[in-house]
Amino acid sequence: MRIRPATPTDLSAIAAIEETSFPDPWAAESLGAYLEDPQALILVADDPEPIGFVIARVESSRRTGRALHIHDLAVAPPCRRQGAGTALLNEVIAIARDQGVPRVRLEVRVQNESAQAFYARLGFRVVRRLPRYYEDGGAALRMELDLRQA
Repeated sequence: MRIRPATPTDLSAIAAIEETSFPDPWAAESLGAYLEDPQALILVADDPEPIGFVIARVESSRRTGRALHIHDLAVAPPCRRQGAGTALLNEVIAIARDQGVPRVRLEVRVQNESAQAFYARLGFRVVRRLPRYYEDGGAALRMELDLRQA
């Protein structure tokens, strides 16, 4: 397995992984918009076809400062628990460190306890509950990894 930047030819595979991974998947057009965004970081895990992906972007706000915000991370169901998600997450964390970004942030559904445990194993901690975060009204937990302490 290798981690590499996504290309437009990966869009159909990314969309298929997204569709099988989430109850409210992003549309292929939304995923494609990230591929066209020069500020977005999109990586895929290849084995040799894409089996997982991560979408992230460095964002800044007056209230929270600079952080690498992970917008989406998914691994195809038959390929889960084989290291692809960890490899993708470790790669974006390394990129954030290289760019001097102090934190990595993401949101996860309150009900998704396995994802919460996965992120916690990599050092993320819950910093906030976000009611009605998802389009279907579901709540999320914001989790962060402080790279100054990790």
